[in-house]
Amino acid sequence: MSDRSSRHLLLFTKPPRPGRVKTRLIGELTADEAARLHAAFLEDLLARLREGDFELRLAWALDGDEEVPAGPVPGVRQRGSDLGERLYHALSAGAEAGVVAAVGSDHPTLPLELVHRAFAILEGGETGEAGADVVLGPAEDGGYYLIALRAGAVSPRLFADVAWSTDRVLAATLERCRELGLRVELLPAAADVDTPDDLRRLAARMATSDLGCPRTRDLLLSLGLLPQSKIENPKSKIAPTGEPAP
Repeated sequence: MSDRSSRHLLLFTKPPRPGRVKTRLIGELTADEAARLHAAFLEDLLARLREGDFELRLAWALDGDEEVPAGPVPGVRQRGSDLGERLYHALSAGAEAGVVAAVGSDHPTLPLELVHRAFAILEGGETGEAGADVVLGPAEDGGYYLIALRAGAVSPRLFADVAWSTDRVLAATLERCRELGLRVELLPAAADVDTPDDLRRLAARMATSDLGCPRTRDLLLSLGLLPQSKIENPKSKIAPTGEPAP
């Protein structure tokens, strides 16, 4: 078992406020429904990640006058003018303990085993004695759903001049890794849930299983988004408030 204090995971997210989160789903959903979906994603991820062999922090994207929300794990404020700067600042602070990783709240089915695998690769446990400097989880839209780094690999250049929210994010990041001489390992590709098509695919997969996301499945069921012919009885109850469960 690794010393969990030497591993830090940052979960990047936003407060679940209508019109501020999952905005690409508005139209398919109302703004309020999209916010409730974001909250369900976050609750399901937190429930899973809190069981991990690492220190977990929530990295909140907040307006200047907003306080860091209270929650079941410690929270920090994201700092920077774009996602690259926010990732760099959060990861450089977290890397002081050893190895550090960041994930977003748009991939609710993220298996805990993949996070553990990323840390193990950095520590040399899966790729041999030398390990890797960077581990990336490629997203099917051309970005990544996870980035994990050795402390010495956290560089502002790794996140500079990247066209965030485009299909070039992963390619640009791999190019930066080559430029900096960083050894990279890739995890299996997976899909975030950002668009109506993404949501429909998730609903189809959840027709007969909650995929480890009971709050998300219950919400999709209550919104009538699961394929009716395949629905089985839900296995759990959705949190009524939409706030991260303690």
